[in-house]
Amino acid sequence: MRVLFLIPGGAEAQLQALPMAAALAEGVSAQLQVACPAAMAPLWKLLPAVEKVLPFGFDASVSLADWTNLLGCVREPDFQACINLASSWRFDLLLGLSHIPVRVSSKGLEAFLTPLGINAKPTNYRLKLPPKALADAQAQFPEGNGPLLLLAPSKDNNDWPQSNWQDLQNHVQKQLPEARIHRLSTTNIIEQAAQVASADVLVSNNPAVTLLAGLTGITLVDLDHLRGEQPLSALTPTAVLKALGMA
Repeated sequence: MRVLFLIPGGAEAQLQALPMAAALAEGVSAQLQVACPAAMAPLWKLLPAVEKVLPFGFDASVSLADWTNLLGCVREPDFQACINLASSWRFDLLLGLSHIPVRVSSKGLEAFLTPLGINAKPTNYRLKLPPKALADAQAQFPEGNGPLLLLAPSKDNNDWPQSNWQDLQNHVQKQLPEARIHRLSTTNIIEQAAQVASADVLVSNNPAVTLLAGLTGITLVDLDHLRGEQPLSALTPTAVLKALGMA
């Protein structure tokens, strides 16, 4: 069975879709082709069932030539199903011109796996990263044999002030001098995944990086979950230290 995925959006959207795609591939022995933004192509190439990635922008800047190329890719292979997360009449029209017999469009992935006979268990999925990416990640970390704490602030550094991150780092180093602490700075999704997979604990309020913790099986302290109903700015470093078992 060959299935086409149309998945717009950045890293967070792609990471949410990846376990479901893996469940579909395993459940019906499917070969997948994925249309996604070009920057996300390396992520999908980590899934063995993906035989081809189709870089596509999914925004207003997409040219007629891009649409024509995508239509050619969609019509040429023998797809039995399409999973479409791109809510747009343009994609409805494009798929209407294809020969794909089963086309499912949904805002969530679990909803469309049921018609295909799949009971997804996304928590069972783990990313398989290239050894070189893992080795490169280790080379970025501080030297030593102590546990590695990875800090992943969101892109908007104002939602939890940098002073809080620094206080947290200072308290950890004081209580556990042998700990190695590294702040994730790369924007490359594979490099991010490798650094997360190589850490012992991740503290994050970056949604995409938080998802990577679940996909790599790493212990996570999620600041957005920890804050509860209070504003994130009200969350104290002491509360995070308690979550780490250090206060």
